[in-house]
Amino acid sequence: MTLKALGLGIGLLMPPFCILTAAADDNLVTILAPADGATLEAKRASKLEFEVKPVVKADHVHLYVDGDEAAMSHTLKGKFTLGPLKPGAHKVCVRPVSKGHAPIGAESCITVTAQ
Repeated sequence: MTLKALGLGIGLLMPPFCILTAAADDNLVTILAPADGATLEAKRASKLEFEVKPVVKADHVHLYVDGDEAAMSHTLKGKFTLGPLKPGAHKVCVRPVSKGHAPIGAESCITVTAQ
């Protein structure tokens, strides 16, 4: 007998907050500044502002620059010091994680150019 035959849909087995689509994940983490595509001064530190929506069950966030972890914050809204960066394009991501440092699936990434 299937779950559907029993009248149990998947939505009934999981609380609504567990059902997130890829499109919904896009707005759970926001990099407020700098803007995607921004040009930053090379070899000088910049501020990166971020916000994680409270619906995300995260313990803290990690900052990644070009795929490498660069910093960690135990606040879900705040600032990171970004850089100084070498000249060129860089991918910068903010990922909320669990207490065990496992990504929860939501992230926000931008590309910046240091000159």
